[in-house]
Amino acid sequence: MSKRLFYEEPYLQEFKGKILEKVKIDGKPALILDNTCFYPTSGGQPNDLGYIQGVSIVDVIESNEKIIHVLKEGIKEECGDTVIGKIDWERRFDHMQQHLGQHILSGALMKLWGAETVSFHLGEEVCTLDIAKEKLTEEEAKKTEECSNKIIFDNRPVKCYFVEGEKELKKLNLRKVPEKMGKIRIIEVEDFDFSACGGTHCRAAGEVGLIKITKWEKRGEKIRLKFICGRRAWKDYFWKNEVIKNISNKLTIKDSELGETIDRMLEERKEIRKELKEFKEKLQDYEVRNLINESSLKDDGIKIINKVFEEKNFQEVKELVQKIINLDESVVVLFGVKSEGAKILFACSRALRYDMNGLIREAGKFIEGRGGGTPNFAQAGGKKAEGIEDALNFALEYFQEFIKK
Repeated sequence: MSKRLFYEEPYLQEFKGKILEKVKIDGKPALILDNTCFYPTSGGQPNDLGYIQGVSIVDVIESNEKIIHVLKEGIKEECGDTVIGKIDWERRFDHMQQHLGQHILSGALMKLWGAETVSFHLGEEVCTLDIAKEKLTEEEAKKTEECSNKIIFDNRPVKCYFVEGEKELKKLNLRKVPEKMGKIRIIEVEDFDFSACGGTHCRAAGEVGLIKITKWEKRGEKIRLKFICGRRAWKDYFWKNEVIKNISNKLTIKDSELGETIDRMLEERKEIRKELKEFKEKLQDYEVRNLINESSLKDDGIKIINKVFEEKNFQEVKELVQKIINLDESVVVLFGVKSEGAKILFACSRALRYDMNGLIREAGKFIEGRGGGTPNFAQAGGKKAEGIEDALNFALEYFQEFIKK
C-alpha cells in the first residue's frame, strides 16, 4: 500500500519516493511508489497533476489501495530507485479551496434548511452540489452564502484526523454518517461541520477566500447548485466588474444605476420594435401595391409579377408574396431570392387554377435544386444562384403560352 503523504501534509509540494512497481495503464507507462503526495481521483475531487523526474503525470488512480501514477512517457529509473515528485501546486490549492468550500456550503445548507448533500463534483471551472431539497429561493441562497462566508471570515480552524469504530463516530455530530465503517477520516470545521471525507482541504476556513453560488436548478427531486470558491470566485468577480465598468462608462452612468438604466432601455427597445414593425408593415403594403400596379396585365386580366431580389431575406419575400395573393384575386407571382443562396418562390391567387407545385419542380432544375408546395404556393432551393433568372424566364414563358391557349 502506498503511503499517502497528502493526508499528513497537504501543503507538501515536493517529495521523494521509491519505485515499487512499473506497470502499464491503457498502454501508458505508470509507477507505483512507496509514498506519494499525488491525490488520486476520488470522492468528486479530480486527481493532482505534476511531474515525476521531470516527466508529466497525466492521471493518478487508486486500485487495491495502491496509487498509480500514469506518465506521459516512460522514465529510465527502475524498481527500487528513488524518484522526485513535484505537485502542480496551483491546481492542488484550487482543489483544496473548492473542496473545503463545499464542506462549509453543505454545512450551511444543512443547518439552515435541513438540506442534505447528495453528491459533489469538483469541475475544472465550477463545482456542483446536489442537495435533497424541493426548491431553493433567492432569499434562501443569499442566506446560505452569508452563513458560509461568515465561517470563512471567522477563519475557523480546520482539523483532519482518523477515527475508528462506531462508538467513536457516534461521539461526533457528523453531517452525514458514512455507509462503511472502519478507519474513517474526519474533516472538522471548528464548531460548525463534521464530515467524513478523504479529500485535500485548507488548514483554515479563511484560505477558502470566498464562496459564491452562481446558479441552481431543479433536477428531479433534487436541486443542483453551481458554486465557486477562492481564486475562481475572485476571477469571476474581476471579469464581471470589468464588464459592468465598461458598460457604465459607455452609457456614462454610475454602475449602481446600471440595472435601472437597462430596464429603461429594454422598455424603449420594445417600443421601438413595435414602431419599426408597424413601419415595415406599412412599407410592405406600399411595396405590394406597387408591385401589383407595375405587373404585366394580360388579355384575360391575369397579372404576372416577375422579380429577383438581391438583398431581401427569404422570409421577407414569403411574407410579401402572401400579401400579394391575398390582396388580388388574379395575380401570379414568380420571385427569386439571391441573398440566401438560390431560392425561387411561385404563387398565385387562390381563385386561379394553376399548378405552382408542378411548375416549381420543373423550374427548380435551373438552380440545381428541389422543392414543392401546394397548387397556389410553392418554393425551391438550390446551389446555382446564376440560374434564378433562367428559372423565372422558364416559368414566365410557360404562363404566357398557357394564357394564349
